[in-house]
Amino acid sequence: MDDQTRLKTIDDFMLNTELPLDLDDLMVILAEAYRVPIALIGIVGQYEETFKARYGTDLSRINREDAFCGHVVDNQTPLVVKNAKEDPRFANNPLVTGEPHICFYAGTPIEINNQVVGAVCLIDTEPREIDEKRLRLLERVGALVSQHITLSREHEALKREHGLIEKSPIVLATWRYDTSLKLVHISKNSERVLGISANDLLSGSVEFSDVITQEAENAFTFAMQAHMEGVESHSCRLQITTPSRTIWVSMISTANFREDGALYSVQAFLFDTSDQKYVEDKLNKTNQRMRLLLEASELGTWDWNLAADINQVNKRWCDIVGIEYEYYDTSSRFFRQLIHPADYVHVEKKLHDHLKGHTSVFNTTFRMKHTNESWVWVESYGKTVETDESGKPIRIAGIHRDITDRMERELHEKKKTQLLQFINKTRASYLESNDLTLASQTVLPELIDISDSQFAFIGQMKGTGESSRLFIHAISEIVWDSSSFTQYAEYKKRNLYFSSFDNLFGTTIVTGEVTISNVSGSHPNSKGVPKGHPRISRFLGLPIKIKERVVGMIGLANKFDAYTVQDAQFLQPLLDALAGLFYAVELEEARAIAEEKLRFLAMTDSLTGLYNRRAFLDECSTVSQRHGCACIALIDVDYFKMVNDTYGHDAGDQALIMIADKIAKHNLAPSVVARLGGEEFAVVVFGETKDEINVHLEALRVAVEESALTYGKDVINLTISIGAAFIEDTFGADFSVLLSEADKSLYLAKEDGRNKVVWVN
Repeated sequence: MDDQTRLKTIDDFMLNTELPLDLDDLMVILAEAYRVPIALIGIVGQYEETFKARYGTDLSRINREDAFCGHVVDNQTPLVVKNAKEDPRFANNPLVTGEPHICFYAGTPIEINNQVVGAVCLIDTEPREIDEKRLRLLERVGALVSQHITLSREHEALKREHGLIEKSPIVLATWRYDTSLKLVHISKNSERVLGISANDLLSGSVEFSDVITQEAENAFTFAMQAHMEGVESHSCRLQITTPSRTIWVSMISTANFREDGALYSVQAFLFDTSDQKYVEDKLNKTNQRMRLLLEASELGTWDWNLAADINQVNKRWCDIVGIEYEYYDTSSRFFRQLIHPADYVHVEKKLHDHLKGHTSVFNTTFRMKHTNESWVWVESYGKTVETDESGKPIRIAGIHRDITDRMERELHEKKKTQLLQFINKTRASYLESNDLTLASQTVLPELIDISDSQFAFIGQMKGTGESSRLFIHAISEIVWDSSSFTQYAEYKKRNLYFSSFDNLFGTTIVTGEVTISNVSGSHPNSKGVPKGHPRISRFLGLPIKIKERVVGMIGLANKFDAYTVQDAQFLQPLLDALAGLFYAVELEEARAIAEEKLRFLAMTDSLTGLYNRRAFLDECSTVSQRHGCACIALIDVDYFKMVNDTYGHDAGDQALIMIADKIAKHNLAPSVVARLGGEEFAVVVFGETKDEINVHLEALRVAVEESALTYGKDVINLTISIGAAFIEDTFGADFSVLLSEADKSLYLAKEDGRNKVVWVN
């Protein structure tokens, strides 16, 4: 149990001292019903237990360590002690040995907000029993006390609220609706604020309609009829006339409805706004000529009453955003929702700075939504024209000017400059790093910014025909589930490809044309995004081409405005620049492939696919940098000229290919295998000892001897002779000398009858 939370609940419900429970009579009834001399309601605090209701004792509080109810709180369950004098937990308790001489105790929890704060308990000075049924009844009493405490706290809060209202300049009134609206409550301060006695209004000796003007009665009747039609809240201004004075009152009313939707009651706040009305009337008269001049000058005006949240504008203001003047909503919420999302924070900061006194005027430019779905640039200039007694602004007024044409020209020129810098930055990044992916990732945020988009990617086509895929150089980093995390990880490893083109971006790849979709799902190739992925509401696909061949694309998504053909035309220089970079990359990749192919041809024997002599010597120089035991062996095909003379050179070639394959399979890496020319091969073989390597070479010789080449109807048996030179340590070995030694061994093998392995050392 969290005792701090429990103690806070006691404080919140004012159970220490403040909240009266008025439950002493209940304790009398409880004591009589259970025939015990003492009944209590105890609240267990941090250091003591306070009795909020009692019968049969004068005690008002006791130490918590002595409190039986403390055990109920700690265990959060009912407690029954049949004989405390014989119970080791309580035998020495001062409440047992002294007043009130507790012998029997039965207590049940009082629970508020899931916290046990105390107990309802029965006490007797004699030992006794309590059956299960009566204990359950005691628990129900505890639950009722818990409910009573909650209601008492709410009642106390309501009394305080009503007390505050009665001391405030705001009158609270309630009308109940049956067949008609009847005033059933009005706060006592109505006489001080409105000049009308609350008793007179409630008794009916004075009707509310008797003290308001005809115009005000029409406004009041309209408000009540609106509530009957289902309108939840309404505000209006009423003029009240009494024998002593005439005042203007603002009324803000709220309707309460039954479950069937029928009106149940109307509650309203009424407060004197006579001074404000006087100032408004005077200001309206003073500024009437100024308004005419402003309207003639095509300036929109606004006048915002902060306290009432009423923003009055002229017809020109409405014309700027295409709103019918008669349907303009005067709330600041309506005005704010017209501001472009990208400008909203900036406008709010400017307004906040002025209202806090950090700036002398409110002056800024921003975009507003026109009813035709376009965005209108406005310049707004305003200033505080009224403050309260503490100097806090309560009214600000200003003008709006449509500067769309000017801003669009300036923004277009600015974006052209930005685009040029952006293109130069992309080229410079590529030239510096020779890394197109890095260059694309570096400039992606600027691409998103310059296109006013939320998401973007840059991709390049790889492969040809049906195997072609779109490699993603750069993409907005979005991770929404485990699947996309895998995709994101592949992107980080530069291994993200899109291979399915039956979708929006695929349309750009397949057709080679600009793809524009401004309504989600409207394009025939639109498909739903994966679950959890941000919604794609608008899309612009831009093909990157080299001589009408699509080599890549840019994808943009979720622009605030609709994507247009002009957007594609504006970004065409970037597409051309990327096409040039893609072409440069293609040339570089083609050059690298060609170089690798030439290198392969220069180092490979064209017949067998093994290293040639030059490559073999290069590899031997690499081998000479490693420590270890090895040998170099020269291999010659026995009687190879006879094969050529008997069966022809094609058969000879097939024989060489077969033997090359045997040698290669028998000497896998790190061994080095090469055809030096004609029927002569060379290998570098690694091993622990000369005997081990010798066994290896013998196995190769036997493998060739046991195999045969089938050529047409003929079977050609072949053997090889091997001359080997052992290398004690390859590090720094002179392979030209070793080759000469191996050649001597090969000569000896041929002299000795061929088809054998001979070592020179």
